[in-house]
Amino acid sequence: MRPTLAVRLAGVWCLGLLTLTVFQAPTAKGAEPDPKLYWDVEQIRPGMKGTGKTVMVGIKLEEFGAEVLGVMRDVSPGRDMVLCRLTGCNLEHDGIIQGMSGSPIYIDGKLLGAVAYAWEFAKDPIAGVTPFSQMVQFVRSSDKRIAAEAKEHDQAPRTARLDAPWDRDGALATTGALLAGGPTAVSGGGLGGMKAIATPLAASGFSPRALAVLADRLGPLGMAPMAGGAAQAAVLKAEGDKPLVPGSPLSIALVTGDFDLSGIGTVTHVEGDRVYGFGHPMFGLGACELPLMTGYIHTVYPRASVSMKMGSPLKIVGVLDTDVSTAVAGRVGPMPDLLPMQVTVKVGRYSEPRTYRVQVVREPHLLPTLVLTVLSNAIDTEGDLPEELTARVSATIELDGQGAITWTDTFSGPRYTGALGPAMLFSPIASDVNLLVRNPMAPVRIKSITCDVNITSGRTLAEIESVRLASDRLEPGETLKAAVTLKPFKGERQQVELTLPIPADLPEGSYEAVVCDAANTLRRRFRNEPHLLEPRDLPAVLQVLRLRAEPKRTALYLHVPRADRGLAVRGQALPNLPGSARAVLADHRTTPQHAVRSDLIAVEETPWVVEGTQTLRFTVVKDSGITFKLTSHE
Repeated sequence: MRPTLAVRLAGVWCLGLLTLTVFQAPTAKGAEPDPKLYWDVEQIRPGMKGTGKTVMVGIKLEEFGAEVLGVMRDVSPGRDMVLCRLTGCNLEHDGIIQGMSGSPIYIDGKLLGAVAYAWEFAKDPIAGVTPFSQMVQFVRSSDKRIAAEAKEHDQAPRTARLDAPWDRDGALATTGALLAGGPTAVSGGGLGGMKAIATPLAASGFSPRALAVLADRLGPLGMAPMAGGAAQAAVLKAEGDKPLVPGSPLSIALVTGDFDLSGIGTVTHVEGDRVYGFGHPMFGLGACELPLMTGYIHTVYPRASVSMKMGSPLKIVGVLDTDVSTAVAGRVGPMPDLLPMQVTVKVGRYSEPRTYRVQVVREPHLLPTLVLTVLSNAIDTEGDLPEELTARVSATIELDGQGAITWTDTFSGPRYTGALGPAMLFSPIASDVNLLVRNPMAPVRIKSITCDVNITSGRTLAEIESVRLASDRLEPGETLKAAVTLKPFKGERQQVELTLPIPADLPEGSYEAVVCDAANTLRRRFRNEPHLLEPRDLPAVLQVLRLRAEPKRTALYLHVPRADRGLAVRGQALPNLPGSARAVLADHRTTPQHAVRSDLIAVEETPWVVEGTQTLRFTVVKDSGITFKLTSHE
C-alpha cells in the first residue's frame, strides 16, 4: 500500500508535506579552515582574554574585548557554548546587539568562535559564543548529507491526500508551523533565558501592517522585523563591492526589488570563497539558496532589552547554501535563482495603476508567506482602502514546463476589509504557491508570478434569499427553470433565472435542485469525484489547482445530482461500472472506496459576488400532467 500524506490547503495549518526539491551538493574551491587556526573547546579556560571584530557604523571594523567566563558543554545535542564578558565599543552601555551574531572572537590570534547568544535585559554584556570548530563541523555534516540525499533521492511514484482543496480563503499557516527545526531559544535551567540573538530584518518599502504580520510570523523564528531603507547610491557605489571579511556586515535577503527584506548579521570567517557567519541558524533550513549580500550599518539603536544594528543590504555577492544549528554558510561568486513577481494595483476609478516588481527567494517553507506579504503590502502602499470595497483580481503563476495556473475573480464582503482584508484577498494565490512548492509528487519551478488588482469602493455582495421552481414535476427532455431571489447589500432584491435542460434519458425519480455560490459548487465537484483528492502525479495536482480556478464568485450555479456512476479506487476513477463490479470493489474486506458521481450544472453570471445555497426537490416523470409551483426557503 502506498503511504498517504495529509496536506491542509485551507491555509489554517499544514501537515508535514514532503518537499522534493533536489539540491546540488556544494563544490569547494578550497580546503576547509585549517584546525590549527581555531581553538578546540577542550583548550578553553576561564580567564582567557581575546578580542572580537564587528562593525558599528558603515563598514569600518572595530575591536572589542572578550574575557572567557566558562565553557558550558552540551547546551543542546552536540553543541557547546563559551560564555564571554565583552568590553569596549560602548557595549557596557548598549549590551549585546542584534546584528552582532557571527562577530568573531580571537584569543592569541586563533579563532574562538562567533558571538551568538545573549540575555534580554542583561546588566552586563555577557554573550554566548558558538565555538568555530562546531560551526565547521555542522556545516561539513550538512554538505555531506545534501550530497548523499541528492544521490539516493527516491523517484518512486507517490500519492497524497488533499484535504478541503475548495477552501482557498483561509489564512495561510504561519511560517513557524511550516518550518521544521528553525531557531530554538536556548533557555531554562542554569542558562536562565539565554537565547539566540535575534536577527534584525530590515524591511524597505513595507507598511506598518506588513511589518506587524512579519513580526507575528517570523518573530518566533528569531527575526526582528523593523522599518528600514535602502542605502544611498553613493554608499552603494563606494562600499558595495568591498569584500566580505571577518567582522563585516553579512546581509541575507528574502525579498529584493521595489520592496526589500533582508536579515543583518556578521561574518565569522572567510576561507577561499566559503563564508561562515551568525553562530546560530537563521531559519534552520539545512540546505537552502538565499542571496548572500554585503551590508552597511547606519547606527546602533540602544534599547533596554536588546539593542540592534540598523543596516541596509548593499550588493548580492553569492549564495547562502547552508543554514544549520551552529551557523549559516555560503559561497561568494554564484548568483541565487530568485522568483520574479509583479503586482499592479489600481485603487479608485480615477487613480493611475502602480506596478511593483520584486524578486523572492524560492525556499519552499518561506515562499507562501513571502508571496502573501508582498501582495498585501502592494495594497497597503496605496494608503487606506475604502471601508466597503470590491476587488477584481487576476493572477498568473507561470510554471517551468507545466504551463500556467491562471484565474480571475471578484471579491467583496466584510472579510476583505479591515486589518486582515489584504491577507484574505490574496490567500488563494499564496495557497496555490504553497501546494505547488510543497507538493509530494515532483519538484516544481515557478517561473514568475503576476497579479493585477483593481479596487473600487462599495460592497457588491448579494445573498441567495430564496428559490422558486417553475414546476416541481418535469418530463425527461424538458427544461428545469429556477427563479433565484438575490438580496444585494444595501440594495433592492433582484431576480435571476437559471435554466437547465433535463436529459431525455434521465431516469424517473425524485431529484434535488441545488442553487449555490462558487465555493459550494467547487465543494460538490470534489465530493462527487473524490479521486481528485488523491493525485498520483504532478499533472493530477495541477488539475486540482486549475479546477479550483474555474468557478467565479460572481456566478450562480444550479446543480442536479445524478445517480452514482462508478467508484474511485486508490485515486483512480472507474466510471460506469456495472452493479456487480461495484459490489465486489465495495466489499468491506477491501480498502474503502468512494462513489463517483456527476451533476447536471447550469451557470449564470451576475453583477454581484454571490453567497449562500438553497436546495429544492422536484420529480422527473413521464406524462407529468399537472404542474405545481413551489417556493422554498432553507
